[in-house]
Amino acid sequence: MKSAVVFILTLFVASGWSQPLDIPAQLDAQVRSVVDEMADIGKSTGEALAHQYKEIVVEPQNELEEALDQVESRRQESPECVAAEDEEITRIVDTAHEDLHSCGVVAAHTSAEIASDVSAATQQLVYGGYSLGRTYNKCNSYKNAVLKQTCMAKFYVQATVYLVSARSSIKTIRKSTSERIPAVFVDGNVCTHSASSQAVLGLQEVNTHIDACVSRRR
Repeated sequence: MKSAVVFILTLFVASGWSQPLDIPAQLDAQVRSVVDEMADIGKSTGEALAHQYKEIVVEPQNELEEALDQVESRRQESPECVAAEDEEITRIVDTAHEDLHSCGVVAAHTSAEIASDVSAATQQLVYGGYSLGRTYNKCNSYKNAVLKQTCMAKFYVQATVYLVSARSSIKTIRKSTSERIPAVFVDGNVCTHSASSQAVLGLQEVNTHIDACVSRRR
């Protein structure tokens, strides 16, 4: 999931342009506004996915490792008692890792799909903006006034269609990400934290067995 976030952020940086398009200034500002808005969606999407990665994957793993460390910290004082629980410890940890991996794979796949959709929409808008620039240059290259006027009429139709379509795409993508990102978090968070909680409870039970073993040896 984390690599997908890095990938999408890289694409968004690459998607912007630093120079104005070779089209009328007012239209250039509108096109730039469209792409900038899409880039903002991309940035917020990347940040949200990165934050979710921490909560979905990192936090449950840390909880598991902390519980395991508590058990392992007793090995020096009671090596025989801890060794007697090694098979159960291994079973609990292996099961937890498998469950965490499965949960993480699903969350990562869905997050990558979201990143890909937003990235594709951004690239399409950028391409459309440059396409307008090429059309405008083509129109200006005509020496014949009639051809130039006809071409410019087509250009403004193309520009209008682009802006209307772009706004619609942005609205759709914004709505989609606002619904899909929280859904990934809810499903993934429940899945991974459930796996870690179950493992922590199992390791706490192991600690209880170690306590009993230590008491018997006194």
